[in-house]
Amino acid sequence: MEAIQEFIANILPLLRLGAIVLGAYAVLLWAASVLWAYRDIRRRTEDVSVQVLAVGIVLLLPFLGIPLHLILRPPQTLAEKYERTLEEEFLRRDLEDQLVCPECQRPIESDFIICPHCHTRLRRHCDTCGRVIDLTWRICPYCGSSQTRGVATRAESHPVVPPVGVSKQ
Repeated sequence: MEAIQEFIANILPLLRLGAIVLGAYAVLLWAASVLWAYRDIRRRTEDVSVQVLAVGIVLLLPFLGIPLHLILRPPQTLAEKYERTLEEEFLRRDLEDQLVCPECQRPIESDFIICPHCHTRLRRHCDTCGRVIDLTWRICPYCGSSQTRGVATRAESHPVVPPVGVSKQ
């Protein structure tokens, strides 16, 4: 009987030390989970009240707060949201029928007469009504008058090519 009491007396400090180590490990794990939740929610929202709520849940509910945080947190980080909006903007631009200069491939407006970048002549004014018409048209569709090939002034040295619509792939 004394041997059992002596064994228990010898093992009791080891059990206390093990409990202290396990307790310290649990506290460190809890603190790490609070820090992780703080960093995670800061990447997902700029709203301070949501950040405080998320960290508070993890702080006040040790080990149960992390699953709650994972369920309640926003699905995308701020960087992912930004990338998604950029992607949507580029897709929207691709869907629009965008006119580009046939010479320099830069965007132009539909009523430009000369490309502002490379000075290529894109359109001209009708001799009769003065409306902007395509360079290749021999008749003005607005007034019906036949067009003479006018002498280009400044942009004459550049090729005379109508603008084209470009679909980006």
